Order: sequence, then C-alpha cells, then structure tokens
Amino acid sequence: MKVFKQKKYGYRGLIMNFAKGCGLLLLSTSLCAMESMDDSSLENVTGQAGADLSLKMILNQDDSANFLCADLLYCRLALSLNNRYHDGTQDTYDSQGNRVPSATGRKQWLVMKGIQGTVNIQQIKLDGEDVIYGGLNHAAIKLGFDPAKPIQFRNVGFQSLSIETDTCTENNQNCSSGTTNVPGYLTPATTYGGTGFDANKEKGFIGVNMNGNLSMTGQVKIFSCGTSHSRC
Repeated sequence: MKVFKQKKYGYRGLIMNFAKGCGLLLLSTSLCAMESMDDSSLENVTGQAGADLSLKMILNQDDSANFLCADLLYCRLALSLNNRYHDGTQDTYDSQGNRVPSATGRKQWLVMKGIQGTVNIQQIKLDGEDVIYGGLNHAAIKLGFDPAKPIQFRNVGFQSLSIETDTCTENNQNCSSGTTNVPGYLTPATTYGGTGFDANKEKGFIGVNMNGNLSMTGQVKIFSCGTSHSRC
C-alpha cells in the first residue's frame, strides 16, 4: 500500500509571492527613459496659472470697525505744505525772487484728527496675458475684479480737520533761541463737550466719514512697450 503525502502551502507565502510578481510587472511597464524635446515641440507646450489676492487694512479700529485710540495725539495725519510758515517777517528773497524761510518761521500743518478706517479688498485676480499691438505679442500683468466681491469701506475718514502751527516754550516769540519746539501736529487735544454729534471729538471745522461698497468689473493690463508706441 502506497501512502501519498500532501504538501501544505501557507496562504501568507502565496500572497507575498503574488505581490512581488505584480510589483515586477508594474516596474517593467512604467519605467521609461527621458527624451529631449526640440524647439518645435516646446512651442506646443502651453500652461496657465494665476492667483487670487485679498487685502484688509485696519487703521485705529477694532474688528467691528469701531474707533480705537489710546492717545488722540497719535491718531492723526498731518501735512506740511512747502513754504507755509507762520510769522515770516524775517524771511529773505534770493536774486531770482525765491523766498528763503528764516529760522524764526514756524511751520503750519494741515492736521486730520481722529483718522481711522477699514478697507477690505476681498479679491483681486492676478494673471498673465499677451497684449498684441504692432503685430507683436507683449507679456502683460492682468488684474481682474469680481463685482460679487466689492471693496468694502467701513468708517473711513477723520473726525475733524484743522490748521495747527508749531509753538515754542521760550519767552522769545519767534523761537530764535533754545531748542524746544512743539510741532503743530502734536498740539494738545481739545475735545467738544456735551452730548451732541461732536461730543468727545477733537475740535476742527470739518470731518469725513465714509461707509459703503465699491463694486468693480473689468480688467487692467500692465505691460511695457517701446518709445515708438503712442501710449508710451
């Protein structure tokens, strides 16, 4: 009587061998050598990319667009125009008639007090595009706007406008001696009293406050061109 012995194979070994075989098959079919491309082939390759930009600027406000300022002296924007001086009695003029301000002159400032605002630019589309003029293509930066995402203005402006003048602490009226000088834009804050519209706001003669949305559509293209072009 013959007795036959049956050899047993584990399932684990069969699965491992099958996985190795599949891996070798995939490697044999997917690997390929890199080939160089000539100029004509490269010309047929095209692509496009862009970016969406957003910007939110907050000045002297909290997240709810409420005025936030710990010291009114430093919530101002001041402009000093050229040759605008107070008490220029000792100014001189050169041979061409130009005034030479004297050291005793005190600058005058146009001061916007209580300046604040939030400007939220929700989306600007940045892209590239060719502009054709003179039969030639020129690369251009293209800016696009979405009318459904307007630019938001929240309490943009200032509380009051005034003209301030530099002052000095010396007894000399024209400040011809000493070094202490208080700029006009740092004139101590003086606020209105009462409960009216101007209550607790700095004194001045005009104020500006703007709220609203600016919806824009269209495109802006920025490109360079030679002097032969009529727009350059």
